[in-house]
Amino acid sequence: MSFFTDPTPYFDEWRERGPALIETPDGQRSWMISRYDDVVQALSHPDLSSTIMPGGMLNHTDPPEHTRLRKPIARAFSTRRMEALRPRIEEIANELLDAWQGAEEVDVIETFAYPLPITVICELLGVPKEDRDVVRKLTAELLAPATMAEAYGRFTAYAQDLVHTKEPGDDVITELRDEPNLVSTLVLLITAGHETTSQLIGSGVLALLRDPALKRSLVDDPILIPEAVEEFLRHDGPFALGLGRVATADVVIGGVTIPRSSQVTVSLGAANRDPSRYSDPDVLQLGRNPHVGFGHGIHYCVGARLARIEGEIAFGTLLRRFPELVLAAEPEWRESFIRGLGSFRVRPKP
Repeated sequence: MSFFTDPTPYFDEWRERGPALIETPDGQRSWMISRYDDVVQALSHPDLSSTIMPGGMLNHTDPPEHTRLRKPIARAFSTRRMEALRPRIEEIANELLDAWQGAEEVDVIETFAYPLPITVICELLGVPKEDRDVVRKLTAELLAPATMAEAYGRFTAYAQDLVHTKEPGDDVITELRDEPNLVSTLVLLITAGHETTSQLIGSGVLALLRDPALKRSLVDDPILIPEAVEEFLRHDGPFALGLGRVATADVVIGGVTIPRSSQVTVSLGAANRDPSRYSDPDVLQLGRNPHVGFGHGIHYCVGARLARIEGEIAFGTLLRRFPELVLAAEPEWRESFIRGLGSFRVRPKP
């Protein structure tokens, strides 16, 4: 079975081997870090560098450059500002679900899980509404192993043009206009700002439809939804394969020495299913220990608060309006560095 369809057997094998040199599902030779404690250690290790590609993108820089780049972005994505977006996110969610009324079948990804977060991030950043289809196509190509290199060049060209031609406004691009590396930062914020949340919503809805008891508990007691969002992120989060690093010196992780200059992959998905940390890790269960779905250390996701808010509103609104939602067909998983569904059809009412 393909990693992209079901990564669980791969996670089990990687953790059994411990840190080891393997061929990753995208065809690279890399040292795989997969056990929870090893992953936490690796994500904090000063000799495992995030600078794995040129361009100065925030998630591919190390201190002190990373510290300088992250500060204004963290300010733009402050908790206070994200919380203030709740009414607008609720409005968008309800508008999208209005279209489900009377429909026999709908595609969750196309009609809800994708348009909700991309509308939010584009409005927040200041990306024109008419560019959303372009942004989605560029993002999909950037995250697909076969097209990543070419897509990055076209995405940066789009972002550069946007930065130079956009009129100032009440948005993040305007706020960050004078910051260095804005073009590469914009590519990251657009991509991570909608793609990961889209797949959180899609895989979370699928998990609920396969676990009717959990779905019923959230319908009956919506106060549990924030806990459910955390469990969806742990159980089947977007970063199944993981994050890339390169060893700048010999590094010891889990009792194994990783040689200098080695490529390293830190699997958040495998860590989040580690039975040494979670009992019955392949089972959805609320109230788990904290997870590493958003990473760990200095590269912890700057948009984590926004993603959580969008997830809470998406699941809360969906279950309130369509509590009898059922699966219409088996979903299709896609091949992407961000784990997620390509198509997912449901019936709003049985």
